[in-house]
Amino acid sequence: MKKGKWSFLFFVLWVAAGLGWAAQPNQQKIYPVQSQVVDAIRVLYLDQGLAQPSGTAPYSQAELAKMLEKIDQTKLSSSARKTYQYIEDTFAGEPQISDPKGVSFTWGVDATLEGYAHTNTADFVGRDQWVRGFLDQKPALTFSLESWPGDNMYGYSEISIGNTYTLRRGFGSQTFSTNLPFVYPATSSDIDMNVPYRAFVAMGGPWWSVQVGRDRLSWGNGVTGNLFLGDNLKYHNMARFTAFGKSYKYTFVTSFFPYPDAYWGKRVVDQGTNAGEATSDGIFMFMAHRLEWRMFHDKVGFTLTEGIMYQNKASSLDLRVLSPAVIYHDLYIRSNANSLLGLELDWTPWVHFNIYGQVVMDEFAASNELVGTGAINPNAMGYLLGLRFERPVGTAGVVAKASLEAAYTDPYLYLRDDGDYTQDSYGLGYVVALREFHVDNDFFYHTTFLGYRYGCDAIVFNLNGGLKQFGKWSVEGNGFFMIHGTHDAFTAWTRIGRDDDNTSPTTSHQTMNFNDSDAQTTRNAASYTMVVGIKGNYTFTSHLNLFCQTDYLKIWNWQNSKGSETDDLQVTVGVTYSL
Repeated sequence: MKKGKWSFLFFVLWVAAGLGWAAQPNQQKIYPVQSQVVDAIRVLYLDQGLAQPSGTAPYSQAELAKMLEKIDQTKLSSSARKTYQYIEDTFAGEPQISDPKGVSFTWGVDATLEGYAHTNTADFVGRDQWVRGFLDQKPALTFSLESWPGDNMYGYSEISIGNTYTLRRGFGSQTFSTNLPFVYPATSSDIDMNVPYRAFVAMGGPWWSVQVGRDRLSWGNGVTGNLFLGDNLKYHNMARFTAFGKSYKYTFVTSFFPYPDAYWGKRVVDQGTNAGEATSDGIFMFMAHRLEWRMFHDKVGFTLTEGIMYQNKASSLDLRVLSPAVIYHDLYIRSNANSLLGLELDWTPWVHFNIYGQVVMDEFAASNELVGTGAINPNAMGYLLGLRFERPVGTAGVVAKASLEAAYTDPYLYLRDDGDYTQDSYGLGYVVALREFHVDNDFFYHTTFLGYRYGCDAIVFNLNGGLKQFGKWSVEGNGFFMIHGTHDAFTAWTRIGRDDDNTSPTTSHQTMNFNDSDAQTTRNAASYTMVVGIKGNYTFTSHLNLFCQTDYLKIWNWQNSKGSETDDLQVTVGVTYSL
């Protein structure tokens, strides 16, 4: 009965929005996490000495249009005007089938051929082992449909035909391969049956937006990732509400994941955990609210975020946790929830130059928080600091950009104890999984950190630079270096003595590991990873785009085993034809 009431309420809101709560053109189109429009707006903001625009993606067109209102067109250089024109042209796009009194539609077909080649087919098997991984790799065919019912509603769905995440022969197990289904080394059982990856409905007005369905999320302006909510998940099954103005933005989101019983402590196959079965028992949910302010004449942006991971094995939900305005930490339901606090700040002291930082606190041990006999909870913090430069140059609309970023995460960030406060042995951390169904009736669970893509126990440095002409071409080079300790997503948060070292990187694995029983004996060193790469794309026409990427990887103490080394040269070349 409760489910029926919620469905009826949503239906009423949907119909009311369609009847026209706001007499204005429909601006409820949702622009995704990787939208070039957002990048273009950031260029203009830095060009006029403003703090970066909101990093809380995705966005409605109404929100992006409100961002654009801050730009003083009289101060734009000839090159910056080309970037501004690119944004306006994108917003001005009309539906292919338009009915002022009904539903308008736009459909699309993308056909992509990608070829992959690399030199190490022994160590770099599985999509997680590739720099250009599953998030960037494109299916062979994608069919999309956009709809605009009424003045305040928008719908999007896409169906793709391609290979699934976990290939029977293993992605990268051959020197050469493609994204084409049924073409060797892919087999007939590798066809991806887990679509759609992006499908939702949205409604909104000039200052608010609601989105329900499946889409990617990202919170923050980081280049290598974001500490609170990263962009490293292919999709979220989520509901999102956001309200925005010229100097303030509020966002509330819920996202649901498989319950950890399905994959924790199970066999790992090709970067996926083979559970052999699927289960819908238990609730495992992420929920957060995020508040953003723009201050000091728009030169400083400040963001406060709080969220929880909530779980209940009995599949019951305490409705009190759904309040968008409470302080989650003060619910004091530690056996069901684990809270996380995030702070972000960015400042543009000079035109074209921005300084930004992020801090997350999963656990902070005060001196009086004793557990057991003289032990305390380990600190679990993360820090990220970056410098960004972006400037329009010349007269053709070319943008020069560069960034330098560093990040540090404690060994137990995103993890939770397996002791007194848990429902089950795996605890309650910020580690989630996406379920994959395979044609051969297998189920794989691909785990990742909900926050920073490189997880806990990591020190990261990244240098990036390049040139771009929006809507036409881009080229950029990237240098990456990471020191990663022995802890991973399956490391247990056991009791740490007051004198024990709790700094990254760890060089020995002292606690149990749920999916690797040999971790304590095989992980005896921090690993060092270096990646140097270059990538680019060129749009010949509105229908044809060519792209390529080359990366060289070198890893010392590979798999945290002292003295072990490996490397790989990875090349991707592709072409997309769009209708």
